[in-house]
Amino acid sequence: MTCLKCQGCMMFERQYTLDSRRLYARCLNCGFWLDLADLLRFFHQVLSAGVKDLNLKVTIPS
Repeated sequence: MTCLKCQGCMMFERQYTLDSRRLYARCLNCGFWLDLADLLRFFHQVLSAGVKDLNLKVTIPS
């Protein structure tokens, strides 16, 4: 995975605490980090909202 800021290499890290488990991606060059669990939750919400708005009566002609 490449960094969004400097296009460097990112390393994945897991962090376990008593109340939560987190998955981070951190850039080795500039230190930019991204919470992957929050990112996955966001995309899951976007996809589920798209499925709710989908009209099931519409079919694609072949």
